[in-house]
This record gives sequence, C-alpha cells and structure tokens, in this order.
Amino acid sequence: MSKVCEVCGKGKMAGNTVSHSNRKAPRKYDANLQSTEIDGKKVKACTKCIKSAKKK
Repeated sequence: MSKVCEVCGKGKMAGNTVSHSNRKAPRKYDANLQSTEIDGKKVKACTKCIKSAKKK
C-alpha cells in the first residue's frame, strides 16, 4: 500500500516533533491521501489534488 499521491506524487515529508521543553526529535509526516474517483478512474489522491480536480 503506497503512501504517495497518484496525481502529484506527494509522499512522506520530514519534520520535527517539538516537546513542551522545546526539544526536537525527527519524525515523518504522511500525505493526507483519500481514495476517490477522478475522471472516471479510482485513485489515491491527496486532498489538495481532490480540491483542485473539483474546481475543473
């Protein structure tokens, strides 16, 4: 199961978890993927791509 948008290619992003004492620890952020139908094809797309596809 891939965690990459099939429309734009957005995948995992890197960042930091910041604690209350302001210590930083590396972590990964997954793209917000949803199963949807775009142009008659079922794809896993990020919410940004779904929103722009509805505008067209």
